[in-house]
Amino acid sequence: MKIKPKGRKIYRRKDRFEHIKQVRHNVGSVILTFVLAGAIGFVGYSIGSPVLAFLQERDFLAPPSSYHSAEDTETTEIPETTEITETTENTESETETESETETQPMTETEPEPEIGFVQKVPDLQGYVLDTSALITESTLEQALEEIPEAISHVIIPIKTTGGQIYYATKIQEAVISNAVQAVLPLDQIYQKVKDKGYEPVALINTLEDDLYAKNYPACSYHKMDTGEIWEDQSSPESRFWMSPENSLTQSYLAAMAEEVETAGFQILICDGLKFPNFPRSELENLEPVCSDPERWKALQDLLTAMRADATELAFFVKINGSDVLFGELESLQAAEALPADCLLVTINEEIRKHSDQLETVSELSNTVPVMLEWNGKEIPKSLKLKSYVLDPEQE
Repeated sequence: MKIKPKGRKIYRRKDRFEHIKQVRHNVGSVILTFVLAGAIGFVGYSIGSPVLAFLQERDFLAPPSSYHSAEDTETTEIPETTEITETTENTESETETESETETQPMTETEPEPEIGFVQKVPDLQGYVLDTSALITESTLEQALEEIPEAISHVIIPIKTTGGQIYYATKIQEAVISNAVQAVLPLDQIYQKVKDKGYEPVALINTLEDDLYAKNYPACSYHKMDTGEIWEDQSSPESRFWMSPENSLTQSYLAAMAEEVETAGFQILICDGLKFPNFPRSELENLEPVCSDPERWKALQDLLTAMRADATELAFFVKINGSDVLFGELESLQAAEALPADCLLVTINEEIRKHSDQLETVSELSNTVPVMLEWNGKEIPKSLKLKSYVLDPEQE
């Protein structure tokens, strides 16, 4: 076997300039690599983000979900999490409150009742003065001395059934109608009663007014065929009535209510606030209001006109107990619509004997307080009333 002789190695020395070229070449390659990588990343992000969003919108890819690792969950402290949650909820609540304040209009608060007792009626142990007591100062003083015990309110009938007025009114229409029957000023009557320790209460009959209707026939009811004033043949005391929808009626009674308030009274009882018992055979020949099923609104309009001129006066509406028993509740409807401050349901011995519904009379209205008014010289022992009115003229 031949052994090939080893040759002699010859080493060539690189030129120094060639070494510098190699270094430059390597550095350039590195820079170029970074530039290309950056360009590819930029282009990929610019193109990939819209593509990824497009795929997620088309439900090809599910959107990424955030999660916590097991270590993070174990190391998280509950009090800190609760505090963060409460802070977030408070922030959201404040934001919602501010948003609602900005977007929702301000709501006006309901006005408070302007006058009267409305929600609460005081206990009233009343006594009705006879009209003869209002003629002179001496007759008034004598009548006040004869008032029985346990009386808190004195009822003063300043306008009675038929239209007579028992005080020195300044209403010109009343003077022309010869309605004035007494000369004592109303404020003097009020003060005399007040000085005796009683609370004065004014009582007027509103629509059963024969005198005013005769002198001012335009305010009454009329026959359509002849234009004559309609006469109530069933009433022995008042043959003519005032119509509540007439402007003369409203202005007349409103002026009287204003005088009552100016004299110092706080309560006005309105009696006779009703329509006559029109015979069916005559209704077709009378004004439309007489047969209107909602004619009670005319009664409300009258009360509204009176209250407009006596804004500080409490209005009590007096209703006959027999009307309540027979379902004639137009006065009640008007009182509720105003609203009045109290309903006085008048009863006597005859009504009490024939009715077992007196115990529930306080539930007659859901909006206006109801109080029984006893008509008689004294209250029967079998009937216990917290509030009442004694009328010595009633038998």
